[in-house]
Amino acid sequence: MIDGVKTLTVADAVVEKILEQISTGKLAWGQQLPAQRELAKMLNVGVSSVREALQILQAMGFIEVKRGQGTFITENSSEPLLKSISHSIYQDTSTQDLMEAREVLDTGLAVLAAKKAGVSDISRMEKYLDIMAVNYNSDPDLSAKSDMDFHIALAHSVDNPILEKFSYAVRYLYEKFIGEIAHTAKGVQLHKDVLTAIKSENPLGARDSMIDLLKHTRKVYLEDHYKKERL
Repeated sequence: MIDGVKTLTVADAVVEKILEQISTGKLAWGQQLPAQRELAKMLNVGVSSVREALQILQAMGFIEVKRGQGTFITENSSEPLLKSISHSIYQDTSTQDLMEAREVLDTGLAVLAAKKAGVSDISRMEKYLDIMAVNYNSDPDLSAKSDMDFHIALAHSVDNPILEKFSYAVRYLYEKFIGEIAHTAKGVQLHKDVLTAIKSENPLGARDSMIDLLKHTRKVYLEDHYKKERL
């Protein structure tokens, strides 16, 4: 069955116009857009419609607002695709799916990091693990953030744009999942074991340590989930 044709709002029409300008090259990636009032005059629409359209485009990843500078077409042409993938993954992925994806992605990243991570990469990961070690028992939010920062730094350390972009695409799910996991002393130590193997340039050790970490994470999550179901 074919759905009926949807009537566009003014904001929708502005979105389509700007997307058309980007696709035809009349607006370049990284280019600054005119101020909202000026853009409204150019398009012969109200400022409120322009404001709504820009909010839609920002959510889609096509534009970014730089404080004190203005509104720009995003510099990275793959950003809209990544946001679309992220949204789709966020909507459709179960916890079990995420755990399996982490077993593939994080284990592979650990192996590559042991081969490719530089001194600055290792220093950055150490800094985040130090924060986690100090705060895992007293500040869950800061501990979760440092955990997430560690995995972002891990992805960055392999110097592979494809893997880094894929990691970005699943980052929002990671943040939600990590935020729900209770951080423990053992978990902190297992993170450190991964980094020790990376520093020693030991790919197999990094792989095994990451597997141990993910097994522990799965165990902690399932135990906590079981307790909540019994309440």
